[in-house]
Amino acid sequence: MSIYGALYSGVSGLSAQAQALGMISDNISNVNTVGYKSTVARFQTLVTEAASTTTYAPGGVRSLPYPKIDQQGLLQSSSSPTDLAIIGDGFFVVHEGASAASGGTYFFTRAGGFKVDETGNLVTSSGHYLQGWRLDPLGNLPANTTLLTGLETVNVSALTGAANATSYIEMGVNLPAQDPIGGTRLNTVQLFDKQGVTQNLTLEWVKTASNTWALLGTLPGSGQFADTDTAAAILADASTQYFPNATLASTTNMTLTAAAGNVGGAVGAFTVPAPVALVDTITVNIGPDAYTATVPTDGGAGNDLIAGNTIAFTGPGGRSFTVTLAGAATYNLDGAIGQTALKTALDSAFSGISFSNGAIAGLPLATVTFNADGSLGAIAPTAPYGALDVNNRVQFYVDYDGNAATTSTQDRQLISLDIGTPGQVDGVTQFGGSFVTSRVTQDGLSFGNYVGMSVNDQGIVTAQFDNGQQRQIFKLPLAVFNNPNGLEAQTGNVYGQTNRSGTLSLQEAGAGAAGHVSPNSLESSTVDLAAEFTNMIITQRAYSANAKVISTADEMLDELIRIRR
Repeated sequence: MSIYGALYSGVSGLSAQAQALGMISDNISNVNTVGYKSTVARFQTLVTEAASTTTYAPGGVRSLPYPKIDQQGLLQSSSSPTDLAIIGDGFFVVHEGASAASGGTYFFTRAGGFKVDETGNLVTSSGHYLQGWRLDPLGNLPANTTLLTGLETVNVSALTGAANATSYIEMGVNLPAQDPIGGTRLNTVQLFDKQGVTQNLTLEWVKTASNTWALLGTLPGSGQFADTDTAAAILADASTQYFPNATLASTTNMTLTAAAGNVGGAVGAFTVPAPVALVDTITVNIGPDAYTATVPTDGGAGNDLIAGNTIAFTGPGGRSFTVTLAGAATYNLDGAIGQTALKTALDSAFSGISFSNGAIAGLPLATVTFNADGSLGAIAPTAPYGALDVNNRVQFYVDYDGNAATTSTQDRQLISLDIGTPGQVDGVTQFGGSFVTSRVTQDGLSFGNYVGMSVNDQGIVTAQFDNGQQRQIFKLPLAVFNNPNGLEAQTGNVYGQTNRSGTLSLQEAGAGAAGHVSPNSLESSTVDLAAEFTNMIITQRAYSANAKVISTADEMLDELIRIRR
């Protein structure tokens, strides 16, 4: 019985060593396969009968494959942004089809050599589609991050160009301390509106007193400054401008100029110079600009203006507006009553004045004072166009849409102007010397086309555009298993989940038990070629030895048969 047992044991040894050689040959053939995990043979004894002190029954041996899937491979650098590796535990999730809804199976891989196919999907060399969580415009994950059904195929072809409206401007400027009162300095800032169209904002610094400057803004063309107080303060027509909070309550707002020779007197909140003969000019001051109108006069006690008459005002740069007198009143500009009535009419009409030739230049945004040491002092916003946020930034609205039917806050573009920190010299300063603009930066971007993508160590896929804008579009999860060595190898260097692998857990890279994503890298095969050749020699010798056992048992059986002869 022991001779036959030895014969069968030798046969099992041949089979076990042949299977071990198959594992070695598979390892060697995949020595350059990205993400390949080597498999080693584990030998187990086969016992057919319990041994005793007097007898022994040979059973043989068998070899079982032991995949070392949890073994970390060395990383090799790559120039491709779609080549990814994993440092630590976890697997990329891939799917057989571009859409899970069309059926197919989810698999898991460490082979991160992804490429963009003709439809923009990221796929492995074996045709499996990379899966990820789609991020919303704010970069947030979807609600379902625990189930495979919450994943989508990572696709970069559906990305369109994007523009970013300017919302923040930062300035570094030195205003010469020696400039006289009334001195003016200009800065031009390039802006981008909500459609990515380039616009220009001129910021005018006017020295109004010692250590005090007025900050004025000018938007040429169709640009408009909007009231910061209310959405109803916008007229979106490209040739109009709205001033709802302005009044003609003082002599700085309205002046009547008369020729000498006749008697005049005080009227309301403004003064008519005495003596008065004819009142033929009305001047209205809007910001730093004076708008003048010439009106008819009869030189006596008659009616100079009647209801329905239109007064045309002209200002600097050819800008103009008109006011139509409403009601049934008549206005005798030679008398105090008529002048008061005219002032009242202009006060009433002022909030609806229409301006031609684009926006009005030099709208006041803020008054800026400086400390004796030249550092920035106080920033006082000028209502209704300027406001101040909690970070001492001057805020103002502009509107470029040119749509007269829209007046909501969504049509306005809020811009924060950072001119520095009060008490510091990190922005606008006032020192003796030249007018110097050290920096003017803004966060707006023109329209951009998709040019590429990148992935960071957290697995976030970011689309890049030729205008410099970046947008986070996907986040790659890592699949973690309790026993990764229990996964079942499939064609294409992917693995399938089994009962032995344990529960699947989708985790963010770097969180929990998951490792990190290494961009521009590939994980090398874990095959040690020297060790494989050594094992091949050992396996060959073991195979030869088992064959010798079989031939020896055969000779012994032959001797036994000769006894009968």
